[in-house]
Amino acid sequence: MSDAIHPLKVVQSNHLTQQIIQLLLQPEKPIKYQAGDYIMLGFDTTELKPFSIAAAPREDGLLECHIRNQLDSDWMQKLFTIQAGDHLVMQGPKPQMQLQTSSAPVIFVAGGTGFAPMKALLDELLRQEAPQPIEFYWGARSPEELYANQTMLDLSSKYENLNYIPVISDDTHDWNGNTGFVHQQVLKDHPSLTGFMVYLCGPWDMTQTAKQDFLSADLPENHFIA
Repeated sequence: MSDAIHPLKVVQSNHLTQQIIQLLLQPEKPIKYQAGDYIMLGFDTTELKPFSIAAAPREDGLLECHIRNQLDSDWMQKLFTIQAGDHLVMQGPKPQMQLQTSSAPVIFVAGGTGFAPMKALLDELLRQEAPQPIEFYWGARSPEELYANQTMLDLSSKYENLNYIPVISDDTHDWNGNTGFVHQQVLKDHPSLTGFMVYLCGPWDMTQTAKQDFLSADLPENHFIA
C-alpha cells in the first residue's frame, strides 16, 4: 500500500456506454500492484476518489479503470470530459481484495462496474493457468451495460474451464438470456455453495443482500471475498 502521489497521463478515454467510461492511465514511473487493488484518483490532491483497477498488471504498465457517471457530481462531470493527453494524479495502489490460494471451484459475481476488479482477478487466475472450474456471473440493468460482453464470450470460448453467465435485471426487451438479480441466478444454479470460493463486487446493497443469501446457502464465510 502506498500513500505517495503519482502523476498520470491519460492515454485513452473511451465511452463504453453513455454513462460508463474506460480510462487507460500511464504513470510517470512504473507502479507495482496486484489484481484486486484500487487507486485514489483525482485532478489534484484536494479531492481523490476510489476506483478499482480493472485488469491484472499489464505488460504496457498502463492502469485501467471503468467508471460510472454520477449526474449529481460536478467532479464526475469534469472527469467525463477528460481526453487523451490530459493529466490526473493518483494515490496508491491500495489493497481491496485478492485471490486466495485454493483449489476450490471459483465463482465471480459482478454487479455493474463491479465487473472491474472481478475481471482483474479473473485475468490473474487465467494467467496462473488455474485448472479448477471458474464461473463468472455479471449482472447489469440492460444489455448495453454489459460493456465487455464480447470480451467475456471470447474468453469463455478460449478457456474450457471458464463459464460466463450474464444476467439482465431491468431492460430485458430483446434479451434472450438470464434475467433477474445476478446473485439470485448464482443460487438458482447452485442451491448449495459448499465447496466454492466466491468473489463479489457491486453496489453496496447488492453485496449485503448477496452475502446473507450466500452464507445461508452454506458458503463458508472464509470462502467469501467482497
